[in-house]
Amino acid sequence: MRILAVLAVSLLPGFPQAAEQWEKDQIACVQNQLATLGISGVSPTGKINGATKAGTEAIRGQYPSAAGLALLPKLSGVSAVGWCREIAALQPALRRFMPSAQPPLVTGEGGQGSMQTRLLATAFRDVEQFFQSQYGIRPASRVDVAGAASGEVLTQLAVNLQRQRGRSIARMKDHVTDNCDSPSLRYGGQAYRNQLLLCWPVAKQYDKGWYSKVYPVVSSIMAHEYMHHVQRELANDKVSTGANRSQAKRGPAWMTEGTAELVEARWRRAKLGKGKSFAELQKAAHDHPKTLGGMHGWGSVKDAHQYRVAHFAAHLLAERYGDQAIMNYWRYIGQGQSWDGAFRAAFGESLSAFSSRFETLRHNTAQAKAYAAGQ
Repeated sequence: MRILAVLAVSLLPGFPQAAEQWEKDQIACVQNQLATLGISGVSPTGKINGATKAGTEAIRGQYPSAAGLALLPKLSGVSAVGWCREIAALQPALRRFMPSAQPPLVTGEGGQGSMQTRLLATAFRDVEQFFQSQYGIRPASRVDVAGAASGEVLTQLAVNLQRQRGRSIARMKDHVTDNCDSPSLRYGGQAYRNQLLLCWPVAKQYDKGWYSKVYPVVSSIMAHEYMHHVQRELANDKVSTGANRSQAKRGPAWMTEGTAELVEARWRRAKLGKGKSFAELQKAAHDHPKTLGGMHGWGSVKDAHQYRVAHFAAHLLAERYGDQAIMNYWRYIGQGQSWDGAFRAAFGESLSAFSSRFETLRHNTAQAKAYAAGQ
C-alpha cells in the first residue's frame, strides 16, 4: 500500500548562493551552441553581448517550426536556461553543452554504492528518460538528488551536496524535518531549484527485496518532484534573484501541484501499469470544501485530499487541451505573463472561469466528461 506523503514542499525557497555562476553556465551553454551552429562573433564568455543576442534571434528565425524556440522570451541571464535547452533540442550534438549533460550528484543514506543510492540513481534516470520520451523535454539545468530514512540524515546529505555547489540553504533542517521524521515513517519528497530530496520509511535491511518493494513508490515520487524541476526551468525560474521568487514565477499552488500529480499518474500508468479511471479521479476530488480559488497561495495545498482535488483539475485540462498545453503554461509564465495571462494563452479560458466551472465539473460526471472531450 502506498503511503501518501505531503509533497507540496515544492514551493520552498531557492538557493541563496551565487546565482551568477548558474547564470554564467547557462549563458556559456548558449554561446557554445551558437558558435557550433556557425554564428560569427560568439565565444563562451558567460556574459551576454550583442552578438549573442543577435545569434539567438537568428536561430529563432532559422527554425520557425520549433515551438519551444518560438515561446522563449528574448535572451537574458534568466532566460538563458531556456535558450540552452531549446537550441539543444535542434541537434543532438548540441546537448553536450547543457549543464545537465553532466550527471547529477546522487547520494543516499548508506553512501555511494549503497542500495539506497542505487535506488535514487535508477529512479532519477528512469524518470528523466520518461520525460524525454513522453514530453520531449530535456532540462538544461542540473539537479542533485539525496534520499534517506531520516530527516536528520537527509538534512546533512542535502547540505553536503549544496556546499559542493556553493552555500547551503538557511534553516535546511526545518524544511526537511517538517516532512521527514527521524526515523522516517512515511514517504515524501521536496523540490528546490537545484535539488530533489526524498525520504522513505526506515527499514531493518536495505537489500534487493527492499529495493523491489519501494522502487514503485520512490520512482513515482521522483516523477512528481522532477515535474517541479521542469516547471521551474520552463518558467525560467532557475536563477535565484530577488525579482524571481518561486511562487510568483510558477502560478497557483493547485496548478503547480495538480500537474505534478498528473505527471506522476502518467508515470505510474506507463511504467508501473497502475492507474485510476476517470470516475475514480472525480470521486477522489468530489467531497472537499476547499475550492481552487482557495488553493492559490504558497502552502495552500496541504493534505492528500487537496492533492486529489488539484489532480482532477489538472487531469481535466490535460484531457481537453493535451499534455503539451500543460507544459506550455509554464513557458508562458517564463515569458513574464501573469498567472491568468499564461492560463489564457495555454488553455484559451481565464483562470477564474475555469476555477468556477470546476466546482460543477467535479460533482457532475456527465459535464466533466463532456468538458474533457472538448465539448
